[in-house]
Amino acid sequence: MRAVQYHEHGDESVLTLEDVEQPTPAPDQALVRIEAASVNPIDTYIREGNVSPPSGLPHVGGSDLAGVVEAVGDEVTRFEPGDRVFATGLGLFSPGTYAEYTVAPESQLASLPEGVEFRDAAAGAMAFATAWRALVTRGDLELGDVALVHGASGGVGHAAVQVAKAAGAFVVGTAREGEAADLAREYGADAVVDYRSDDLADDLEAATNGRGVDVVFEPHADLHLAANLDVLARGGRIVVIGEENPIEIDAGVSMTAKQADADLRFMSLMASPDDQVPILERVGERLADGRFTIEIDEVFGLDELPAAHRELMSSGTLGKIVIDPSK
Repeated sequence: MRAVQYHEHGDESVLTLEDVEQPTPAPDQALVRIEAASVNPIDTYIREGNVSPPSGLPHVGGSDLAGVVEAVGDEVTRFEPGDRVFATGLGLFSPGTYAEYTVAPESQLASLPEGVEFRDAAAGAMAFATAWRALVTRGDLELGDVALVHGASGGVGHAAVQVAKAAGAFVVGTAREGEAADLAREYGADAVVDYRSDDLADDLEAATNGRGVDVVFEPHADLHLAANLDVLARGGRIVVIGEENPIEIDAGVSMTAKQADADLRFMSLMASPDDQVPILERVGERLADGRFTIEIDEVFGLDELPAAHRELMSSGTLGKIVIDPSK
């Protein structure tokens, strides 16, 4: 079968399309024919060596998949050949999804309802699972809360907007004014603030009519922490899903946090496999009935993985990037 793997850590140039042996499922695994995968920032971190796969190199990357079960191990009871499935959180402790086939633990596979396109399921898996876990599971988002979603036009951000709206929140998003802001509004943001503002905290405060924010969805904590704390309502929660540099809290910021009774929370979907399937089952239902939709920015083939990784890390991506092994 064809798979994209790398024999050393580095930039996207280390990704190579190769013919490799089709895997055989272990007793608790299913062999899945991959109809679609997607590209996520965690894939690039693993590729660069910031997070190392325990199995070592060479390694097939990719976290998300949607496809069809081809075979199952002796201990698998929930699936049989022919079942439609989707999954996320793969590609670190198990083989990745940049391939025509992969094996995945039964415990990480969710049933994919009929009528949901494979590309949509693959694109939505990590995006919606991350958004749901951050806002609902870790953020305790409730009806009537104000949610702040940074990067509201991005792959995970536009999913977070939809999750927050579905929970009954007033949603403030940050995005570049123009096409990105329009996309955030299209998916349900009640107000959008340009994150490049010189007075981000003041603009966010104005967007909430002075009420403040109850839950912050934060993929860039090193950039926004001070503004988040300035706009946080008393008892508010900041859920950190990512940062590119150290998060610094100076004395002034610390005092603001104490006065607000702020709660800074961290999460990683890769470290919470037990949460994934119940969330994905709910996401699948909502994709099937149209309550959730996913924005696909571009579709690449396996031989175009380096370009897909470059596109992901560019600043202009709206929505998700999908990999189609048949393309």
